[in-house]
Amino acid sequence: MKWYAYFIMIAAVLCASGAGAAETPAASLANVQRAIDGNDQVLLEKYVDVRGIIARGVDVFVKDYAAHPAGEGGDPMLDMLSGGLAAQSGAAADQSMKLMLIEETRKFVIRGVASGDFSGRPSQRQDLPEGGIFSVLFADVSTARKELRGVQVQPPKGDLATASATMFDHGSKRGYPVKLGLKRQAEGYWKVTDVTNMAELIRIVRKEAEAR
Repeated sequence: MKWYAYFIMIAAVLCASGAGAAETPAASLANVQRAIDGNDQVLLEKYVDVRGIIARGVDVFVKDYAAHPAGEGGDPMLDMLSGGLAAQSGAAADQSMKLMLIEETRKFVIRGVASGDFSGRPSQRQDLPEGGIFSVLFADVSTARKELRGVQVQPPKGDLATASATMFDHGSKRGYPVKLGLKRQAEGYWKVTDVTNMAELIRIVRKEAEAR
């Protein structure tokens, strides 16, 4: 499995959150499985800053890939995207390419949730959202159930909170440590706004993929 596909899969699972006004951060994270198992992309976008998390992930990905190229056997599309972004940093072309990468990755995440690719329970819906141009690139992503285990939430500080957990993939039988940032919204509920150990996750999944 391509390491970037693993990364996007992890980011998508971490992003999912449940409903309920005035819920605590712990209650919000406790509803993660309900959102994932329900194949509900509406909950995903309402309670998670999907685009913002992906945007920051793209920045980290580009820096990591530029500093540690995949070398022989790497994915040509990833080489092209990361190389182009690194070489044109700050240019108008860089911004256009980055926005395209963010939006197409977002489409993949939304379809992955709606289709059941991240719950292990394929949806029977006929109106699934578009998967974006990266669907082929991510074709190897595990469709087994994703589960957050050992969730620990620190006491909120004002409108901010942090949490840690392990994202377990029932397909690969691997667990990934994750650290989340949440922010209380004006309506009273908490929203996942950041994956603070993004760089660490990228290095972990890249090493796994390159060791195969």
